[in-house]
Amino acid sequence: MSDSHDQDKPWSRLAESNRLPLVGAALGCVLFGVLMTLVIRGLWQLENTPVAGSFKEEMMHRKTRAMAEILEGLVREDLPSVEASAERMRGIGQKVQWYLSSSRYEDNDGVFRDSTHELIEASRRGDYADAKESALRLEMSCIRCHELINREKRPAP
Repeated sequence: MSDSHDQDKPWSRLAESNRLPLVGAALGCVLFGVLMTLVIRGLWQLENTPVAGSFKEEMMHRKTRAMAEILEGLVREDLPSVEASAERMRGIGQKVQWYLSSSRYEDNDGVFRDSTHELIEASRRGDYADAKESALRLEMSCIRCHELINREKRPAP
């Protein structure tokens, strides 16, 4: 009878055998490992989270990401992906347009809008060569605009 009675109370047997501290330590190690895994995973995900900044910085970060997705889609010859990314780029451009209205921006904005529209249309038609050319014009419009912005930020010699 005492054997069946002891089997019904595994915790009391564990406590009597001095293994309870070992089990507690093992459980603590497992919980610590899980916690560290979650912390490390969270830190890795921070890399993909844009740094909080101004509206302009956030929009520029999104445009940069959309341009990278356009180029990735072109490399893979995935025109539906290129079209989706170009649509996202157009939407971002429309949001930025009202915020950055200036003659400098508007001169470059026309090229940006035209090349984005051409890229979307070429992707819809399945015309890889035209999509590639439009993406290059779009990228050059971004580079030229940022060149002007950066030139204004630099101190005069």
